[in-house]
Amino acid sequence: MNIAIEKNLQQYQTHIIDHATISSILINNGYTGINDKINKLKKEGLLQTLKRGLYLHKSPFVSTNISKEIIANTLLSPSYISFDYALYFHGLIPESVFDVTSATTKRSKSFNTDVGFFSFKEISKELYQIGLKIESTKNGNFIIATKEKALCDKVYYTKNIQITSKKSMIEFLQDDLRIDMDELENCDMNIFIKYYEISKSKKIKLLMEIIKDMV
Repeated sequence: MNIAIEKNLQQYQTHIIDHATISSILINNGYTGINDKINKLKKEGLLQTLKRGLYLHKSPFVSTNISKEIIANTLLSPSYISFDYALYFHGLIPESVFDVTSATTKRSKSFNTDVGFFSFKEISKELYQIGLKIESTKNGNFIIATKEKALCDKVYYTKNIQITSKKSMIEFLQDDLRIDMDELENCDMNIFIKYYEISKSKKIKLLMEIIKDMV
């Protein structure tokens, strides 16, 4: 293993390296057969493929803290983490969620990698900007939906559900999604209102009315 290459790779806080960056590192260290060397680094376990042209650096010398959230943001852009993973992240649902679910303005897509499964659901550009926040980790920052936005996304984009009353909405939240209703008491109503004004969804209107009753 070339120690110089390893030191160069260690400079990248997120541990996510694109093809142009790793190519530049290899060229600066005197290598010419770039793709062959990348394949050798993959066989040695120093690099893992996330998708075509994007790699995860796995250092044998430094304990690597992998942020699946940052990986999700990087795999497809623009995107933000939402739906089940964000509901779990914010403590709204009790079960652990290992697959990272995100929203994007691009076509729906998924990536099955060595570090986990990442799915992206297409949403409208008008709804995209509502209720986003930046979270920080040791590896860097990532964009995630607030708990209000994540819940709206989940309710609005879940198909094949018949919700026509407050009662049926509460049953969906408690029985299907297993939402901790206590976590909804301190919500930002503005996010629900904006989401409804754009979507004109009857489901979001019912959700908004339930939240209002709780606040």
